[in-house]
Amino acid sequence: MTWRVSGNFIRLFIGLFLFAASAHSLANCNLENKFNGPASTIFPLKAGDQRLELTCNVDAQYVLYFPRNYINYNQLYDSKMRKVDRLSSAFEAYMIDSSNKRFYLDINAQVDRRVSFKVVPLSDFHKFASIHTLTMSSFIGFCLALTLYVGMLGTSMRNYGFYSYSFYVFSAGIFFLLQEGLLNIIFPQVPFLANFQLHLLFAGVTVFAGVKFLDQLLDFKSLLKVWQRQFLLGMACTALAFSVVQLILPVSGAMKINSMLSLITLITMTCTLASCIYAAYRNVHCANLVMLGIAVMVSSMLFRLVFTEVSPFLYRYALVLGITIEAFIFAVATSRKVKKLDDDRLSAFKRASTDSLCKVSNRSGWEGVAQSLLNSFNKEGGYLTLLFIDIDKFKEINDQYGHHAGDKVLQVVAKILVSRCREQDAVGRLGGDEFVVLSHCYSEGQSERLAARIEESLAERDIRTDNVVINTTASVGAYITKERYKDLPSLLNNADKLMYSVKEKRKNAEYATSS
Repeated sequence: MTWRVSGNFIRLFIGLFLFAASAHSLANCNLENKFNGPASTIFPLKAGDQRLELTCNVDAQYVLYFPRNYINYNQLYDSKMRKVDRLSSAFEAYMIDSSNKRFYLDINAQVDRRVSFKVVPLSDFHKFASIHTLTMSSFIGFCLALTLYVGMLGTSMRNYGFYSYSFYVFSAGIFFLLQEGLLNIIFPQVPFLANFQLHLLFAGVTVFAGVKFLDQLLDFKSLLKVWQRQFLLGMACTALAFSVVQLILPVSGAMKINSMLSLITLITMTCTLASCIYAAYRNVHCANLVMLGIAVMVSSMLFRLVFTEVSPFLYRYALVLGITIEAFIFAVATSRKVKKLDDDRLSAFKRASTDSLCKVSNRSGWEGVAQSLLNSFNKEGGYLTLLFIDIDKFKEINDQYGHHAGDKVLQVVAKILVSRCREQDAVGRLGGDEFVVLSHCYSEGQSERLAARIEESLAERDIRTDNVVINTTASVGAYITKERYKDLPSLLNNADKLMYSVKEKRKNAEYATSS
């Protein structure tokens, strides 16, 4: 019993579905004359003027629409040769109803192209047009955001490869902005926006900019042989040259260049993919991500150039989807490249600014950090503490125990200074046995405590080397001030004088004791 009720319910559901489907099947348009077939079939449209006859069977308000790419003019007439209202959208769209069965469509096409007509209810068309406009607007916004983001990265990093990527994404965005007709919503009476040669120009520019970017990102100059890199860049330059030259040719010449450009683009992208595979094999940074992005793009181009009959949707949108995925992947690769460059730059700076023996800042490194602290002090106020440290009788230590023992003393003193200071304080070795500490404190007591800690730690200390224990002292000149200073040399001079004053007092005390 239960199965019988369920079976009846299923049959009722299928019946309702077929009824609904049959209701939509009442709407159809057929091409007459030489085509004699459904208007939804993809058929070749010839360049120049032509009139198409359509017989449409609709029972309500429907919309007949088709892409406006490479069409100079079009107008739909009813059976009495009255103009049919055109709808504003990214497509060429006309509203038809049951009052007319026969229509005439006058078209002037720039080039031979393939086209199909769609007939859908008015509400469905509005939904489709809105989704299309939203999707393509999001894509254009995505391209613009990437262009600005990567361009700013290039400015901050002073790396022209990022500008190439920004130009690549920008060119791709403009190409699809024109191809998908979004500008025609704003400028419906400007046929130049649907110009075939304008689209072809941005196609060539996009290929050129993409290859130039990858050349920079993966460092093809060092990765590939000279002839391999020259071939790849030569193909990209050829694509750019063809796309520019075709602007001054008639449309028939531009069509021939388009065929050549499509082949050049496919060869270029295939060679680029092979280069990326080789880069991944050589463990070049970000090569795996770039390889994935190029593979997606090559696959998308196959639906545009080879598998044209597989899916009308993929024929139209495969490149949009492909370049969106590719741009996102490249953005990730770019961010990783930026991080690597930052890490490399930081490592190089640390190597150049760090004393190799004591592992604190050398003179140039310390001056850079100290200048930043001085600038902060001049803006925020507080107290500036500069300690000038000189190891007593260091020459005698080297002469008596050897330079290896002297190096050990320097290393221990450097560790003591680092341990007694805060992370934000600047600790450095100016050279020889001279060390400096600069600290920005917010009270005089904080400055005095810092100076006292270091003076106490270095007043007298036994330092154990490999062979001997060396009794070591150091003279500390502590200069504490709340006055603003413009430069470091005057500060160092004041602390240096205090240090020599302390050293003289210690010498005098030792002399008095010995006498």
